Amino acid sequence: MHFDPIERTLRIAVTEILDDSKGSSAAFAMRGGMEQLWLGQALHARVQSATGAADPSYRSEVSLRLSLHHAGWRVLLHGRADGIREDAQGGLVVEEIKSMRRGASIDAGRGAIHRLQAALYAWMLQQERGLPVTAELLWVEIGSARITRETVPLDFAGLERTLRSRIDDCLDRFESESRMRAERRDAAARMHFPHPSLRRGQEKIVHAVATALEQREHLLLQASTGIGKTVATLFPALRFALANDERVYVLTPKNLQQEMAMAVLASLDPGEIALAVRLQAKASMCANQTMICHEEYCRFARDFWRKTWEGGILRRLLESRSVVNPETLLRIAVPAEVCPFELGLTAAREAIVTVCDYNYAFDPIVSLPEFSPAADLSGTILVVDEIHNLVDRARQSFSASLDGETIARAQRVATLGGAPIHREVEALCGDLRNTLDETLEEAAPGARQQSWSLEHAVPAERLLAARPRFDAAFADYLEYRIDTRSMEPNDAFLSLYFTLLRFLDVLSDAGNRFAHLAERCGGIGRLRLLCKDPGQRLGAVLNRCHSVIGLSATLTPTEFHRDLLGLDGERSAAVTIPSPFPPEHQCIVIDTSVTTLWRHRTREAPRIARRIAAFSDQVPGHCLALFPSHAFLCRVAEQLPTTGKTLLRQGREDGGREREAILRELRDPRTRPALLLAVAGGVFAEGIDYPGGSLRGVAVVGPCIPAPDLERQLLESEYAERFDRGFDYAYAIPGMTRVAQAAGRLIRSERDTGVIALLGRRLLREPYRSLLPETWLRGRPPEELVGDPAVVARSFFSSLSYDS
Repeated sequence: MHFDPIERTLRIAVTEILDDSKGSSAAFAMRGGMEQLWLGQALHARVQSATGAADPSYRSEVSLRLSLHHAGWRVLLHGRADGIREDAQGGLVVEEIKSMRRGASIDAGRGAIHRLQAALYAWMLQQERGLPVTAELLWVEIGSARITRETVPLDFAGLERTLRSRIDDCLDRFESESRMRAERRDAAARMHFPHPSLRRGQEKIVHAVATALEQREHLLLQASTGIGKTVATLFPALRFALANDERVYVLTPKNLQQEMAMAVLASLDPGEIALAVRLQAKASMCANQTMICHEEYCRFARDFWRKTWEGGILRRLLESRSVVNPETLLRIAVPAEVCPFELGLTAAREAIVTVCDYNYAFDPIVSLPEFSPAADLSGTILVVDEIHNLVDRARQSFSASLDGETIARAQRVATLGGAPIHREVEALCGDLRNTLDETLEEAAPGARQQSWSLEHAVPAERLLAARPRFDAAFADYLEYRIDTRSMEPNDAFLSLYFTLLRFLDVLSDAGNRFAHLAERCGGIGRLRLLCKDPGQRLGAVLNRCHSVIGLSATLTPTEFHRDLLGLDGERSAAVTIPSPFPPEHQCIVIDTSVTTLWRHRTREAPRIARRIAAFSDQVPGHCLALFPSHAFLCRVAEQLPTTGKTLLRQGREDGGREREAILRELRDPRTRPALLLAVAGGVFAEGIDYPGGSLRGVAVVGPCIPAPDLERQLLESEYAERFDRGFDYAYAIPGMTRVAQAAGRLIRSERDTGVIALLGRRLLREPYRSLLPETWLRGRPPEELVGDPAVVARSFFSSLSYDS
């Protein structure tokens, strides 16, 4: 719904008209997440495909518009009908497709809303085409091919009265929102920085962000870790949003950073407004643990709007607290049998700030409707934390894969069942597995037990032809699971179904910036659609926003990040905030006695292990050693001499539990200092704070460039063609960004001191030497930093007055 009070225009969707003042709604599964790909879409697609094949006059997904005047406003109503066909008398029939469980009766409330929706579409079509129009609801039984057609009575005069009554509700809502906007403007005037004074550097951040917002610019803001850039960014962003009726999305790649953003927002709270809501992954917010988001199957979805509004849950939630975290949503929603995830989405629409993962803005599967291609983002401010990670994350989101293990697992589970649907699933999986195996054999004949990756065309026609059978089996399978009360999380066939749909969706939309790959790894085969350049799709979102504020400690060179993000160069600015910390508190040393070239790593591992151990022994506190890969880490760890520190090591398969165990060890003041071996670019190298100055040394085995596999080679070719900097963009800059991020774990406050040891003689060669941060060099050539890390560390720490 969009109001233009100057032109007195109201633009409103039919689905918004259906949400009446009592909270009734046409559907629950309408927003975000897997609902976009699940049962409703499958059934719609089947019915639309069958109808189109039988009736040449049929058109699906038809956009409709209607203009009328009401109470001094011009109202523009828009919607999309599931299907329109011609009848025998030359008139038109609007068809709306709705799903229902096998044998279930039509819920009176939902039925009335669906009839209103179909009738509105019929009226809009009649006004647009000037032809006789009828309307039908097609009730499709889940798990069967049965369709019940219901003719919808049409009383256009009565329908217009209903529509105008609903428009009055919308205008009342507009008046209420106008009062809320005035309250928000007052709140903006009351805002003050949450600390007595700004640190050195923060005032420049506040000014740069405020200027970018005033000028509708994008800003790439590079500032040292620990400077307090989050609060210095969110303060002017929130103040501007409150004063100008805009919304802020804080996008971060990690939970820890989301928690930090929520803590900052709580400190900025201007009082008595719904300020911020944090959205978490749907899997962690599902109250029934099965992810079946439909009124027919989940009691937390059933009557969601009625329970939310009549029970006053949303009002109480937003009035009782300014910032809403996932734990609060679960605590309030579950006892009331309301979906916590949907409650979070609803609350976020009422708040000024939404804190969430990158996925909610960019991932085609889980992105919010607010970020759809047709959405108006001109009143949206994006604050993107660790924006240097966004391109790789987006590439993963836009890519897709289909692997043999996912297929085989679904097939194995199906063989254990005795129902007809199990036999159908088993046969489908067998056919899909044959398609995969035959494609892999075409790509690399006889190489079934080897690991390889090749460019090879994906069998698009065979895969697309399999979808109708998978759609039908999915509906039958789901109904069987519900009927037998055997639904469980991580169902093998449902996982395969969604994986296949995701793959087919990407396949149907993949252009020349996607590569088709056939691969085997450890005996498991897969097909992959690799997005080589996500910048075009990222830019399609970013450049529609009022402003994008991208934060990172490493955004050099600016043109690299701007180009790969797809930011409009004419609207983009970059600001680097000098480190406010005393330069003498940090010492940099480059160890050129070792090489980290891949072909020499076996030979060099013992020497590197000795250099790291000797360095660690001279560091009076925790020491962090970071490697380009897990394989290299393991090779050095095997050669590591005994040191005076507790040895901690990041494992390849480590999850949250293992990470927290390591952090507890580091935080415990009773334990002796530790040497932690971890991977550059991983959880211990970026976006994490080590406890209170206890980290005193960081060794980086650099330049940490990505492995030269087929994917990276394809990226190099793409970047060479587009930017004429293939190696730099694909290898050197990402590698040195990891180095700088890793070193940034060390100095987090004015009291911190420590030594950064960079191991590898390549760091003195181009292009790497030009990518060393200027704050490290301070006008000196890199050669002046060459030395033995252990000797330099001993000298540095002996010259300090510190409490060991």
